[in-house]
Amino acid sequence: MAKPITAIQKRQMTEEEKRAEALAKLKAAVGDSEEAVRELLTLIEQLHESGLLEAANALLKAREDVAKIVVGQLNQKPVTTIVNHAFALAGLAASLDPERTAKLLEHIASGAIEAYEETSVEPKKVGLFDLFKALNDPDINRAVHFFLSALKAIGQRLRNDS
Repeated sequence: MAKPITAIQKRQMTEEEKRAEALAKLKAAVGDSEEAVRELLTLIEQLHESGLLEAANALLKAREDVAKIVVGQLNQKPVTTIVNHAFALAGLAASLDPERTAKLLEHIASGAIEAYEETSVEPKKVGLFDLFKALNDPDINRAVHFFLSALKAIGQRLRNDS
């Protein structure tokens, strides 16, 4: 009678067998993605021909020195000021109603284009009486009222900051 099996020994693969298995998997993956591999090889060839591949390799080799330079540049006052301004502008943009902002910017842009076209055709000197007469125009009066209201609101906030 045969002896009962009490322990199963897992077969250990040799390094050669591991490499052969990995190569077989790689061949199968390349065969499944043949078009993608061709495009990748074309991209690498173009990077090599343009010198970008060599530049990228040099950059990777000097990554510690490059990182020190980048960090040094980022710590300079003008850069930190720009970053602070960017965050402030992002905060401002986040607080605005997108629909109202888009509508206001659309009105300003189309009005500026229309004004540019009108003044480029017939440049005309505007006198003081022309300004007073223009205030009777409801559209001009509406725009002046808008800007005066904006100036008043800005002034109130400036007073509150003092």
